[in-house]
Amino acid sequence: MDYIPPDNTSDRGCVAGKEVVFFRNPWLILCGILLFAALIVVGVFAFYFTQKSNNSHIALSSIDKKVFKKIFQTETIADATPTINDNPEVPIKNTSVPLVVTVRANDSLPKVFKRLGLNNKNAVNILKLKQARALNDMHRGHKLNLLLDSAKTKVQKLTYEIDDLNTLVVTATNNGWRVKTNHIEPMSNVKYLAVTIKGSIYTTGKRVGISRKLMSQVANVLGHKVNVNKIHTGDELALVYKEYAPINGKRVRDSEIIAVELAHAGKMHYIIGFSDKHGSTDFYTPDGRNIKPSFIRYPVAHYTHIGANFSFSRFHPILRFVRPHLGVDFAARTGTPVKATSNGRVAFAGSKGGYGKTVIIKNGVYTTLYAHLSRFAKNVNSGKYVRQGEVIGYVGSSGLATGPHLHYEFRVNGVHHDPLKVKLPSGEMIAAEYRNRFFTLSKKMLSQLDLHRKENKVFAMYSNSKFE
Repeated sequence: MDYIPPDNTSDRGCVAGKEVVFFRNPWLILCGILLFAALIVVGVFAFYFTQKSNNSHIALSSIDKKVFKKIFQTETIADATPTINDNPEVPIKNTSVPLVVTVRANDSLPKVFKRLGLNNKNAVNILKLKQARALNDMHRGHKLNLLLDSAKTKVQKLTYEIDDLNTLVVTATNNGWRVKTNHIEPMSNVKYLAVTIKGSIYTTGKRVGISRKLMSQVANVLGHKVNVNKIHTGDELALVYKEYAPINGKRVRDSEIIAVELAHAGKMHYIIGFSDKHGSTDFYTPDGRNIKPSFIRYPVAHYTHIGANFSFSRFHPILRFVRPHLGVDFAARTGTPVKATSNGRVAFAGSKGGYGKTVIIKNGVYTTLYAHLSRFAKNVNSGKYVRQGEVIGYVGSSGLATGPHLHYEFRVNGVHHDPLKVKLPSGEMIAAEYRNRFFTLSKKMLSQLDLHRKENKVFAMYSNSKFE
């Protein structure tokens, strides 16, 4: 058999080369397929996770927006609405600022407000209130308790201690200021004392433990009925008086006389004290007449001498002819106070010819005239009611006058009488509105005084209602 050598150029050689390529290409194709499939799988997973991530982000964004919206709305509501304390056990914080101010000499409410940097208009408005008139006359050393707002610019409340028993309270409201006065009424006991005079009335009072102030009241009251200097050893004195308990260890009110009985010079004298609805106390005889005469004799307490007496024919020093002088001239220094000699209504206050500045007071059938004044007292004008002893003007030399003096006239039903000699009317009858109460009290007190004088026993304590 013959040997045939390989020939690369022959068909056989060509067939062999094709077979090698054929056997290699399937692996390449398979690898390509697998690579392509892997890329598809990775792409699918990548798309899946991308979509999931996007959906989660969208959902989270929606939630965040809702949360933010809720937070924003909550903060807006909190800013617009004040916090309410729902738990009563937890107190709401008090933003008021208390401040205590001591009143200085010559201080006024506007001065205090200005010193503290407060609005002066508020001080002026408070002072306009009638109920707050005590603030127009604040006393040095007294305390002003202020309650200010947290900014210390507005007064919420003002408290002023008028005295030991009365405190003024001014509170700010939406409509202005509310004013009230808080009053403390001290407890009191009514006591009885019966004593035989030994020495003077004052030494007797000291001996039995009665204060000199109370005995001075007794002496002043009795002085309208008897000459106190002539009360002597052996006279009998009985006294019913009201004694007030101290407040915080301090005596806040003096003892007050309710009734006095005096056996003197063979006579019994009785005096009953009575207070009206305004708290003003006067003393009366058991039949209801004031122990003070309706008129006092002298309208000027401090005069140097009588310049001219009452006369129907007096030579006038200025007019230089004789004419009646129907009054009395009390010579005194210019500016000396002139007092009303009785209760009454001012019928005239002004200039009146030769009389100069003149005041005329009418009391029933009685008329008194006060002339040649230098000026009138504050608020004295026609129609004003004045009380006995009230200052109505001041000595001067207005009109036809050679020097400072008061010309004083006293008329009854229009007829002139000598003011130094006329019999002054007895004390006025107690006002009709108080008579029933007074006569009930008077009868009770006379009965009690008589009983204890006879039995010589210590007067039992009574409540206030016992003597009303």
